[in-house]
Amino acid sequence: MSFYEQYDELLTRQELDLVAEAQAFCAGGFSAELLTSFRKGRPYSEQWIRAWAAAGFLGLQARKKHGGHEASYLCKVRVAQTMAEHGFAAAFAINNLQNAVTKLSRSGTQEQLDALLIPMRTGAVLSAPAMTEPAGGSDLSALTTTARPVNGGWLINGTKDWVTNGMVVGCVSLLAKVQAPDGTSEIASFLTPFGNASSVRRAEIDVPGAMSFRLGRVIFEDHFVPSWALFNEPGQALKSSLAAINAARVHVAAMCVASLRAALREAVDYCEVRKTFGKPLLEHQGLRWELAEVAIRLEAANSLVFKAARLVNEGKPSLTAAAQAKKFAVDTAIWGVDQCVRAMGAVGATGSHRLAMLLSEVRLSAYGDGTNEILVDRIGKGLVKEYGSQEQGV
Repeated sequence: MSFYEQYDELLTRQELDLVAEAQAFCAGGFSAELLTSFRKGRPYSEQWIRAWAAAGFLGLQARKKHGGHEASYLCKVRVAQTMAEHGFAAAFAINNLQNAVTKLSRSGTQEQLDALLIPMRTGAVLSAPAMTEPAGGSDLSALTTTARPVNGGWLINGTKDWVTNGMVVGCVSLLAKVQAPDGTSEIASFLTPFGNASSVRRAEIDVPGAMSFRLGRVIFEDHFVPSWALFNEPGQALKSSLAAINAARVHVAAMCVASLRAALREAVDYCEVRKTFGKPLLEHQGLRWELAEVAIRLEAANSLVFKAARLVNEGKPSLTAAAQAKKFAVDTAIWGVDQCVRAMGAVGATGSHRLAMLLSEVRLSAYGDGTNEILVDRIGKGLVKEYGSQEQGV
């Protein structure tokens, strides 16, 4: 049984072919570029984003009538895992671009589709969500970005922080407060194209060792967007955003599992041939047990992720399962990749191996789509419903 067999058994033939195409794409030049760029302290070349778009993967889940593949959530997870074995940051960032196309294809108005779908699906216009602000991440009560209605559209004012691909996107999907006639305000969401508009400024967020996220701060100052840019009406946007969070959490958890799987493979292969005191490292019981512990927790994380991913794929309630999967997979990946580095000794921390890159990048998984504290609190609030006697029918 292969490591990902339980996922693959639920994919269609077409979806399995897409996973195979992704594997072929990621091997070779792309994989080498990720490691080279990490060594040089720069993001991977943008040409690979264009190549991924040209291969049709930005439209992975877009509707077929829009030129996409209309793939399932499980297929999306497997494609992301394929890339995450070569680099977590690239997998996270490139799949972030794909999510924007999916959202537009499935929920956009005809005007929005006419204006943005083809450019976004082909990579001519890159788009990403922009939710976090300087004064608040998960705390949406701290949201300060506003959208003011004007003739023919809206004026956007505010600052969005930690935008993945923020240094290369030409459009974002953002939440903003819209004032009602009675003086209260409600949250709406907007597709916000900006290109090179002078009303938008951006600044790079420098995270050493994780430059391939291309994190940026985007500042809007009376930036005009047309009326059709309103995506979710005031009062509906927050609900829509929260509904998508479980799938996002499982997606991140799945990539963490894949990056740890790649790290363990590299460590085992190295320790099988590297000899000390006349025998391979793996024949030293202490070291072998350390990697065995990584393998145990990896399998446990993968099982949690698969359970949650299947629930999301089937449209079933997944709040607790998603929180459990992300919390455990993130912790396991950060700890496990570090264990793999230690097993290989100092050479594991060098640029000649992928482990240093994976460790440096996967640590950022702890901050997106809910910190551990938020996830544990969510799990705790569901204890009675999920694990109490009433749920069990006792």
